[in-house]
Parts: sequence; structure tokens; C-alpha cells
Amino acid sequence: MYLKDIVNDAPVHIKKDFIYKKHKKGNLIIHPHEQNNYLYILTTGIAEVYRQSYEGTMLSLYIYDSYSCFGEIEIFNEKIKTLGVIAKENCETIAIHKTKVFEWMKIDFNFNFYIIKQLASKLILSSDTATKLSFLTVKDRILLSIHNHYKIGDLDQLTKQILTSEVCAPLRSLNRSIAQCIVKASLVTKIKNSLYIQLMR
Repeated sequence: MYLKDIVNDAPVHIKKDFIYKKHKKGNLIIHPHEQNNYLYILTTGIAEVYRQSYEGTMLSLYIYDSYSCFGEIEIFNEKIKTLGVIAKENCETIAIHKTKVFEWMKIDFNFNFYIIKQLASKLILSSDTATKLSFLTVKDRILLSIHNHYKIGDLDQLTKQILTSEVCAPLRSLNRSIAQCIVKASLVTKIKNSLYIQLMR
């Protein structure tokens, strides 16, 4: 069952406590390192979850589109602080206090099942990401990071400082790998051009 249907079918006494919010593009929906007592359901727009390093660089972790949710991990563990969530477009959310979330879970199997699936999905994704990154070379991690920034549309804001933080590599290794990528890209371009000239003869 989709989250939109689950929300539409929510018990009336739970819906009465829904807090509807609007967020302009570029504004924070959740501030990082705070205590969070709410489940957020994104009803329209796209939001990005990010982690910020001590130097201020941002690492994108998740992208959410309409009728997905976030904040569920913190409401089950008060020791966990929030990650930043920013609106990548104009967004609308429903905020539900954790007491109402727990009450809703008790009486609605579909909602309960959805939340458990969300928690399991994030656990698997985090584990897979950590495993994949441990096997990738610096060059591969750079290409993956560039691809992720391309997908979320902020490639123009990507700097070497951000890349260094995201790929967990010193600047020297980063520069060496970037140089290898440039050489490879120019070689591929030369081969393509050569093949094109031969095919056009």
C-alpha cells in the first residue's frame, strides 16, 4: 500500500493532529543536530537529507520525493540527533508528533508495516553504501560523487573541498585521480572522433 493511501485512510482522530507546513526552495525543513519528536511526510516537492562536516562541507545522503517520509529514526531513539533536510523545490509536509505516530502504528497495520519497511530499507541502504565505498578506488568514489551531485542538480556547486570530504581522501590523491579521469576522458573523445572520421569516409 502506498503512503498516500495510508495517509488518506488515517483515523480521523490522528488526522486532527496533523501539522501542515510549507517550505520554500532552499529552506531547511529539519535543522541538523537537533532533537526531533516528529515524523515528516513529504506530500509535494523534493527534499534532500545531508550530513555536514566540521569544515562545513555537505554530503548528500538521501533524496526524497512526494509521499515519502523522514524523521522516523530519531523518534525511536532519543539519543540520535537529526541530519539536515533541505527543500530542493517548494515543498509541503505533514508533521506528526511521535505520540500520535505510535498510536497510529498500534491501530493501522499498513502504516505500521510501512514504517518498519522504511527503517529496514534505510539500514540496508546505509550498509550497502558503506560496503560499496570500502571497495571503490578514490577515482571511482570521485565519479560516484560527481554522478550523485549531477542527479540532484547541484554539480555547479561541487568543489574540491566538498569532494575531499565526500570521498574521504586527501587533496593529493584527489588531484591525482581527477587528472587520471581527465586523461581518460580526452582519450575516449579522441577515439570517438577517430571512429567518426573513419565511418564518415
